Amino acid sequence: MDRIGRYKIVRELGRGAMGVVYHAIDPNIGRPVAIKTIRLADVANGEEQKRLRERLFREARSAGMLSHPGIVTIYDVEEQDGVAYIAMEYVDGPTLDQVLSGPTPITPEGMFSILAQTAAALDYAHGKSIVHRDIKPANIMIAGDGTAKIADFGIAKITTSEQFTMTGSIVGTPHYMSPEQVQGQAVDGRSDQFSLAVIAYEMLTGEKPYTGEHLTTVVYKIVAEEPVAPHRVNPSLSAGIENVIRKGLSKKADQRYATCQEFVEALEKACGATKNWKAMPRGGSLSEPTIADAGVRRVVTLPPARKPVRSGDATTTAERGAKQKSGFVPFLLAILMAAALLMLIGWQAIPWLNVKHQPQQAQTTADTPADTKAPPSSQPPAPAQPGASGNAADAKPSPMPAAPAAPPPESAPAETKPPETKPPETRAPAVAVRAPAMPQPVSIISSPGGASATIDGQADATCRTPCTMDVAPGRHTLIVAMPGYQVERREFEVGHDPPEIPAVTLHAITGTLMLSSSPTGANILVNGKRIDKVTNAMLQLAPGSYKITVEKDGKQGSDQVDIRNGEIKTLRILLGQ
Repeated sequence: MDRIGRYKIVRELGRGAMGVVYHAIDPNIGRPVAIKTIRLADVANGEEQKRLRERLFREARSAGMLSHPGIVTIYDVEEQDGVAYIAMEYVDGPTLDQVLSGPTPITPEGMFSILAQTAAALDYAHGKSIVHRDIKPANIMIAGDGTAKIADFGIAKITTSEQFTMTGSIVGTPHYMSPEQVQGQAVDGRSDQFSLAVIAYEMLTGEKPYTGEHLTTVVYKIVAEEPVAPHRVNPSLSAGIENVIRKGLSKKADQRYATCQEFVEALEKACGATKNWKAMPRGGSLSEPTIADAGVRRVVTLPPARKPVRSGDATTTAERGAKQKSGFVPFLLAILMAAALLMLIGWQAIPWLNVKHQPQQAQTTADTPADTKAPPSSQPPAPAQPGASGNAADAKPSPMPAAPAAPPPESAPAETKPPETKPPETRAPAVAVRAPAMPQPVSIISSPGGASATIDGQADATCRTPCTMDVAPGRHTLIVAMPGYQVERREFEVGHDPPEIPAVTLHAITGTLMLSSSPTGANILVNGKRIDKVTNAMLQLAPGSYKITVEKDGKQGSDQVDIRNGEIKTLRILLGQ
């Protein structure tokens, strides 16, 4: 496809749940635009398709009335061959999602600049009775001059609401939706404020407040559970910061702040009153590209994760041995004294035992199976000791007691075999060992593919994505690496069912340079090589030191800049007179 309507397609920018986004040019005026397509033909129900089309055009026109520097402007909306498309302002810059995916946390200045601009734009739209309903980092664009712009006003409202009736589930991430929205209730501007508070929580802690492996889990937490206290994730945050976040994330809309700007101002004030607070980098990517068919499957069985030691089990083996030995000596002495006393009494009572107990002994011997009878003994029987293991008829009297082989158990059944033929220890362990669960297949997908995936750092548990490995139950760490990209780590747990690991998006090792000049429109040279951009511009550069030169109308200016991975730097160059 090289054209949509009158617009000439330049390249594809990305794919969403309901269509593709393109970078295009309006040939009539030479203006760059972003074209977002929505496949109406994918809706099988004709009545539903008609309703979606009507709402799409109505909401797009409403959003087109918004004119604010913090909102991506909508220029046009049309339909062609079953595909509706919206032409909107093209923003040459990353999304907030891409910025937060870097290895370093966002700076306080950058954080409040983005939050304040976004809040002002939201309050402006709310004043015109338009609610976005899909505020998330992927819908906040950062322009080359640092301006934050909200994308998909009106459009997100349609696609999000329709997904409930068309598919019965939310396409995309529900982590930023308000309780009233996920319950299908009426929403107002305070719903967008809740979403903005979720973004602020993530900026501060590096974690989303509501997470879960399944949609139902996330929705339940949004509606019924309070998130983990921010200071438990990031100890540098104060109770004042926590109170502001908690109010912005109130389950009831009327308990939140009156406006989004009021929320951001309260948060900035609380942070200003907190010494040495800092934001934390985000732990994982929110983007989940379409999962392609898995490639080669390699089977690697890993040992189960080691069970953590509980606080009550902290005693070491040496300590337990010492305790047992210390208690065994007095116990042994008591046993020896009791045995000596019993043997003395038994020696004196032998004649009485021969008379009184001979019939009982004969009866016992008669009841014993033939293959288990003890061999005859010429010695008179000794009385059985209480709790002793063995047949009393086989014990020989002795004037001095012999040391027992082991402490007698509390209650042991009489044995039918002679003690001399029994091994010292024949009983099974008291604790039954359950058979371990079977290893489960773990599918690993990365974008781009071809990355090296390793589990628990084991060299023999490595495969090339996309791939599948059989992993034993327990908690494991997945490491995905590829030259030129940042190393990604994911924690996952294997139980009785195969775990679902979202596709891992790899991020190139780069830094961002926001370059501006006075006057603007100057050509750019990086280390003496001209690039196909003019100021003001955003440059993605690999870590290193660069000489940046700008020139226009015979005038030139240069400066040196050091780029680090994940950093966003700003450079302004004045052209010489």
